[in-house]
Amino acid sequence: MTQNFFGRLLPGLVVHRFDDFLATQGTVAFDVVGKTGGKWTFHFADPDPIREGFEPDADLRLVFQEPAFEAFVAGTLNAVDAVTKGEVKASGDFELLTALGVLMMPLQRDNLGWDAG
Repeated sequence: MTQNFFGRLLPGLVVHRFDDFLATQGTVAFDVVGKTGGKWTFHFADPDPIREGFEPDADLRLVFQEPAFEAFVAGTLNAVDAVTKGEVKASGDFELLTALGVLMMPLQRDNLGWDAG
Protein backbone atom coordinates (compact mmCIF):
# COMPACT_ATOMS: atom_id res chain seq x y z
CA MET A 1 0.00 0.00 0.00
CA THR A 2 2.74 2.49 0.91
CA GLN A 3 4.77 1.58 -2.19
CA ASN A 4 1.70 2.39 -4.28
CA PHE A 5 1.23 5.72 -2.54
CA PHE A 6 4.83 6.92 -2.79
CA GLY A 7 5.54 5.29 -6.15
CA ARG A 8 2.39 6.19 -8.07
CA LEU A 9 -0.26 8.22 -6.25
CA LEU A 10 1.81 10.97 -4.65
CA PRO A 11 3.84 11.57 -7.84
CA GLY A 12 0.55 11.81 -9.77
CA LEU A 13 -0.79 14.29 -7.28
CA VAL A 14 2.39 16.38 -7.52
CA VAL A 15 1.98 16.54 -11.30
CA HIS A 16 -1.72 17.42 -10.85
CA ARG A 17 -0.91 20.27 -8.39
CA PHE A 18 2.69 21.05 -9.36
CA ASP A 19 2.54 24.81 -8.77
CA ASP A 20 0.95 24.33 -5.32
CA PHE A 21 3.66 21.87 -4.26
CA LEU A 22 6.41 24.15 -5.57
CA ALA A 23 4.98 27.04 -3.55
CA THR A 24 5.51 25.15 -0.27
CA GLN A 25 8.94 24.94 1.36
CA GLY A 26 10.28 22.14 3.55
CA THR A 27 10.74 18.39 3.85
CA VAL A 28 8.64 15.66 5.44
CA ALA A 29 10.16 12.30 6.37
CA PHE A 30 7.80 9.32 6.58
CA ASP A 31 8.42 6.04 8.37
CA VAL A 32 5.47 3.71 7.85
CA VAL A 33 5.73 0.75 10.23
CA GLY A 34 4.00 -2.43 9.19
CA LYS A 35 3.96 -5.34 6.81
CA THR A 36 4.04 -3.17 3.67
CA GLY A 37 5.59 -0.07 5.24
CA GLY A 38 8.74 1.75 4.30
CA LYS A 39 10.64 5.02 4.61
CA TRP A 40 10.48 8.03 2.30
CA THR A 41 11.23 11.72 2.43
CA PHE A 42 9.14 14.24 0.53
CA HIS A 43 10.75 17.52 -0.57
CA PHE A 44 8.32 20.33 -1.30
CA ALA A 45 9.48 22.81 -3.97
CA ASP A 46 11.61 20.16 -5.67
CA PRO A 47 10.98 18.88 -9.21
CA ASP A 48 11.95 15.37 -8.02
CA PRO A 49 10.30 15.48 -4.58
CA ILE A 50 10.09 11.84 -3.42
CA ARG A 51 13.17 10.02 -2.19
CA GLU A 52 13.40 6.63 -0.59
CA GLY A 53 14.76 6.74 2.95
CA PHE A 54 14.01 8.64 6.15
CA GLU A 55 16.00 11.87 6.40
CA PRO A 56 16.40 12.54 10.13
CA ASP A 57 17.00 16.26 9.56
CA ALA A 58 13.70 16.74 7.67
CA ASP A 59 11.60 19.70 8.79
CA LEU A 60 8.80 17.34 9.86
CA ARG A 61 9.33 13.71 10.87
CA LEU A 62 6.39 11.31 10.98
CA VAL A 63 6.29 7.71 12.13
CA PHE A 64 3.00 5.97 11.31
CA GLN A 65 1.66 2.57 12.17
CA GLU A 66 0.36 1.24 8.87
CA PRO A 67 -3.40 1.56 9.64
CA ALA A 68 -2.92 5.19 10.71
CA PHE A 69 -1.04 5.92 7.46
CA GLU A 70 -3.90 4.44 5.44
CA ALA A 71 -6.34 6.68 7.34
CA PHE A 72 -4.07 9.70 6.77
CA VAL A 73 -4.02 9.09 3.02
CA ALA A 74 -7.79 8.56 2.98
CA GLY A 75 -8.34 11.81 4.89
CA THR A 76 -9.99 10.07 7.83
CA LEU A 77 -7.17 10.17 10.39
CA ASN A 78 -7.99 11.79 13.69
CA ALA A 79 -4.48 13.02 14.44
CA VAL A 80 -5.07 13.67 18.14
CA ASP A 81 -6.42 10.16 18.70
CA ALA A 82 -3.67 8.61 16.59
CA VAL A 83 -0.93 10.38 18.57
CA THR A 84 -2.63 9.51 21.87
CA LYS A 85 -2.85 5.83 20.90
CA GLY A 86 0.77 5.80 19.70
CA GLU A 87 -0.24 5.15 16.08
CA VAL A 88 1.57 8.31 14.94
CA LYS A 89 4.66 10.01 16.29
CA ALA A 90 5.50 13.44 14.96
CA SER A 91 8.20 16.02 15.54
CA GLY A 92 9.18 19.22 13.82
CA ASP A 93 7.19 21.75 11.79
CA PHE A 94 3.53 20.78 12.12
CA GLU A 95 2.50 23.47 9.63
CA LEU A 96 3.94 21.21 6.92
CA LEU A 97 1.56 18.45 7.98
CA THR A 98 -1.34 20.85 7.50
CA ALA A 99 0.03 21.94 4.11
CA LEU A 100 0.44 18.32 3.00
CA GLY A 101 -3.11 17.50 4.11
CA VAL A 102 -4.50 20.42 2.10
CA LEU A 103 -2.48 19.45 -0.97
CA MET A 104 -3.71 15.85 -0.70
CA MET A 105 -7.39 16.86 -0.73
CA PRO A 106 -7.86 16.12 -4.46
CA LEU A 107 -6.52 12.62 -3.91
CA GLN A 108 -8.96 12.06 -1.09
CA ARG A 109 -11.90 13.80 -2.77
CA ASP A 110 -11.48 12.62 -6.33
CA ASN A 111 -9.93 9.23 -5.55
CA LEU A 112 -7.23 9.76 -8.19
CA GLY A 113 -6.79 6.02 -8.62
CA TRP A 114 -6.53 5.32 -4.89
CA ASP A 115 -6.42 1.63 -4.17
CA ALA A 116 -5.38 0.67 -0.65
CA GLY A 117 -4.63 -2.88 -1.80
